[in-house]
Amino acid sequence: MSIDDRWPAWLRSLRPDDVTRRRLSRDIAEEARPLLALRRDSWLDAISDWATILSPVAAAVTLVFAGLALRQAANPAEPGEELASAPGVVELVQPGGALPAAFEGESQPDLDQVMTVLYEAEAE
Repeated sequence: MSIDDRWPAWLRSLRPDDVTRRRLSRDIAEEARPLLALRRDSWLDAISDWATILSPVAAAVTLVFAGLALRQAANPAEPGEELASAPGVVELVQPGGALPAAFEGESQPDLDQVMTVLYEAEAE
């Protein structure tokens, strides 16, 4: 069974001949050649392309956060007010009072001891 036998009779006149088939395949190959010759980007090229696109966005986000940090730095809260408002600190630190028993003999207690005493005072 040849190819001509598979085509319906009314369609045989539209069947391309060998010259037309060769011309079509040559034209398709010529059109596809530049696409096949394109260099594929490596992962580094793709990342550098995204970096060029996203660097202005990163700069804008950095400026926003810097502005927020400067705004916060312009209005510092009094550390004494926040510290004195904690219930455990009010009981432990009183003007002119002595240090708790955990700090006897030390002029600068380390942070672990301070935190331990504060947590014990909160638990009570």
